[in-house]
Formats: sequence, C-alpha cells, structure tokens
Amino acid sequence: MKRFVSIFLALCIAAASMTACTKSPASESQPSSQAASTAQSASEPAVQEEEPYNAALLTGLEKDADYPEGRRFTAVMVNNISDGATQQARPQAGLSDADILVEIKAEGGITRFMALYENYETMPRVGPVRSARHQFFQLILPFHPMYVHVGESVVQTEYKNNYDYSDFDLNGDVLSTLGHRDSDFRARGVATEHTYVTSGEEITKTIEQFGYDSSIEPYKSTFFDFVPYNEEPRVLTGGDATSVSVVHSAGYKTYFDWDATEGKYMMSQYSKATGAVQPSVDANNDQQLKFDNVIVLFTDIHVIPGHEAKDLQEVDYTFGGLGYYFNGGRVEPIRWQKGAADQVLRLVNDDADLTNVKVNPGRSYIAVVDLDEAENFSYSAAAASSADSAAQ
Repeated sequence: MKRFVSIFLALCIAAASMTACTKSPASESQPSSQAASTAQSASEPAVQEEEPYNAALLTGLEKDADYPEGRRFTAVMVNNISDGATQQARPQAGLSDADILVEIKAEGGITRFMALYENYETMPRVGPVRSARHQFFQLILPFHPMYVHVGESVVQTEYKNNYDYSDFDLNGDVLSTLGHRDSDFRARGVATEHTYVTSGEEITKTIEQFGYDSSIEPYKSTFFDFVPYNEEPRVLTGGDATSVSVVHSAGYKTYFDWDATEGKYMMSQYSKATGAVQPSVDANNDQQLKFDNVIVLFTDIHVIPGHEAKDLQEVDYTFGGLGYYFNGGRVEPIRWQKGAADQVLRLVNDDADLTNVKVNPGRSYIAVVDLDEAENFSYSAAAASSADSAAQ
C-alpha cells in the first residue's frame, strides 16, 4: 500500500511540476549596481555599498541587534496528548514564540511537538515538556542545538551516546534547575507527567550552573534555503491552497486555514478528547498558532523491531520522499532528502538537478507523516477543485 501511494504521489508531483514553468518574482534578476547607477548624475559616484546579507538561522529573517550570534539554538520536546481529562496537554505554553514547530507521530498514534527557538534567553514558559525521541533528534542533530526534554526512549539514549551529545543535552529528569511542575497545568487536573514546564530563565541558569556548552561557531547556512529577506517573497507555482488537512493518525489531525489579513496559516487540531476541531492556542497569551510556511513530508513510519511492547516508531529518513510546501495561500509539490542522522534536511525541486526549494522567510511548521496517511492528506482553495488535492 505504501509503495502504491508513494508511486501515486510521485505521479501527482510530476504532473504538477509541468505547470510550474512560469518564472516567479523571486527568480527574476535584480537590477545590477551598474544599471541602477545610470539614473545618477554623472557628477556623483555610482558605487553604493549594500548592507551585508545577515539572515537568522531558523527563519531567514534579518538578524536584529539582540540576535544570539555564536550561540546554539534550542529545541524543546513538547507534549501534544489529547486523550481525555487527565491525559491532556493542550493548550500548550510557549508555542507561539517558536521559530519552527515540528510534529511527528510517536507511540500509540499520538503526535509530539519539537519547538525550535533561536534565543533560549528570551524563551517564555514552554510546556508541558516531554521525553526525547530519536525521530526528532535526527532532524536537528546536524546543527547541534541545545536539546531540552524530560526523559528519553532507549533508542534516543543510543543515538545521544553514539553522537557524543552529552554537552548539549538538557534532561529534566537529572537537572533540577531546568524546569518545574507548573501550577496552571496542575490546576487542570491532568496527570503529573503533563505538568512540567521550562523557560529561558531556567535554561540559562542550568547552562551556567552545570557548565553546558551553548557556544558554537556561526552557522554557515540557514535551516532552509531561504529567499533573501531583502527580496520580494516568492509566489508558489502550484496553485491556491487556503485550507490544509494533515492526518497523522485516527486521533491526531492538524489543520491550517489561510488568513489573508494576517498573511499567515492559522493552526487548529482535532481533539480526541472532545471529538471536535479546535483552534491551537498558546496558554501564555491565548493567541492562535500561525505560520508563514507549512511543510508536509511523507515517508515510511513503522514500529522498530524489538520495541513492539512500547510501540517506539522509526521514521525512514534514508531515501527521502515527496512532500508539499505551502506559503502565501498557495502550494508547491516538492521532494525532500536527508540520509544519515547527521546530514541536514533538504527540500528540493522535482528537476534534473534536484535544486533547493527556495523557502520564503518566516516561521515554519513541519509535519513528517506516515505514507499510510497520505491518502487522507488534502488541501483545497475556494475556487479550486478537490481533485487538486493529494488525496484525490
């Protein structure tokens, strides 16, 4: 079944790519300094020094004066369970401040989040923090960020030890200063494991007290191949997409609706506890989560042999796969590559050279989805036929 779906999606992308030959605004050549100088008076110098391109690692936006240059970014594992009154992590705290939010299936069909923050010192209250999983760790490993979690699977322990990650691994199970059981989450009546939160202040204290290494040489590349922030955003070539439906499992589904006024994709989730779709909001500020970029990547996800009892999941990053990129109320079918755990994730075009997809700057949501759920994935637009979606 997965092989059939993969082949079918490949044919969909190939067909879509044939209609994507129109040159987008971001790909048009910019005026050269020589051409621009013709408008100047002959008596004035033609040379103008341009500001150096200085993009933030996770968003591609221009770095501000407070940018933490030479410091590792921070990844925090965040609970997303919504199975009942005592098994409830929503609404989570601090996700509206994340620069990138990753969602992948874990055990029992439940998804988990990994929230990435450029600057841990300015992080708000974030949680409930949950245990580490290697399918998330592999996505961030090439960048060596600080990795915040409470506990870890046995497979994640193996990965951490194999890649000698102890200097950057912050585990609330062993670090008393990293976080605390939050009174607001306790007041909801949820189980204790859904109440742990951290913050920039607590992470800073932990790093200083225990001597963790948060410094790093400036990153040589950004997380994605971003369109330069000083150029016009790229217009995606695959048509309109104002509604996106991502199914991770029967009980965990994530939705995005394009808000033209906000210029963002607004996030909602199906709640297994209530049986209804609800806006995804931040408990810190009651704001609905919103993203500039929505990226959906398909691959095989299966139980790790020998770990059936705990249902630990393996995400196949080896061969890459197919996916979709949403921005500006529009869509493009894409491919993706990764390979080994220590290799970076690449979004690529379906061309002969597999050139990088140019991602518009901004905050991003990334879903890694099992091929078994590809037939349930869909997107649509007000004036578009549902036949344009991947599910048809």
